Amino acid sequence: MPLFSLHTPPFTVRIDTDSPALFSDLARLYPADVLRPVPDNDHVYDFHIDYKRRFSGKSRPYHFRTGSEHFRMADANQLIPTFEWGLNWCVSAYQQQYLAIHAAVLEKDGKALIMPAPPGSGKSTLCALLMLRGWRLLSDEMCLIDPASGQLQPYVRPVSLKNASIEVIQHYQPGVEIFHRTADTEKGTVAYLRPTDSSWQQQNSSAQPMWIIFPAYQANAAEPVALFTMPKADTLLYLAQNSFNYAVFAAEGFNLLSQLVENTESFRLEYSDTRQMLELLEQLLC
Repeated sequence: MPLFSLHTPPFTVRIDTDSPALFSDLARLYPADVLRPVPDNDHVYDFHIDYKRRFSGKSRPYHFRTGSEHFRMADANQLIPTFEWGLNWCVSAYQQQYLAIHAAVLEKDGKALIMPAPPGSGKSTLCALLMLRGWRLLSDEMCLIDPASGQLQPYVRPVSLKNASIEVIQHYQPGVEIFHRTADTEKGTVAYLRPTDSSWQQQNSSAQPMWIIFPAYQANAAEPVALFTMPKADTLLYLAQNSFNYAVFAAEGFNLLSQLVENTESFRLEYSDTRQMLELLEQLLC
């Protein structure tokens, strides 16, 4: 299928590819009303993706590009991870309508939780576990703040799981379907968890931020779970450092983050015992 489109609010994407499997592989992750087999000629797409085979050799022949900008090359068996990373790159590098922070976002009972964290912290694992326990997924990667309202805009896409987190999810949620397990990527083994039906159904519904939690999985921690209140100044600094476009927003970005921090509770969460950590979060947030 040479042309198809992806409608994941607030962004739409038109994909041009010569891969015979890309559309059907993505169909395991995205519902039919989101992944559409024929682009709309009258629709103005946010991103136009060219994802085609450029080399005849066996090593990394596919190129992911938007316009004249090249993102990454990929082997045929790594098309899905590179596609998902490529969409993250498009949004983080080119959209400027939302203040964007690298963080997972979930919502329950009208209250949203933001989880910024560096790679290896357990952010995606915790995001997946909470989603499977009834939280609505807004995003695994992008916290999008609407400058006009201060509300959080969903950007629902599959949850990326890496290496040991795949087994953690299968241990705590037996029988859950995990798709496209891909070994030997630059991030190790990568797999994807499809968002819950309720997350897709509310993909246009913004959420009010209530908590900011910085998770840190520590296998050899002295305590199985430890929760610390974060100073607001430290929270603001960390959010600014993890924003993709804070410098573009300038003074408005500072005001947005200041308001966010002022109106939310911030914590650092250190844990080695996942079950106890989930019980603590349920008590704290619900």
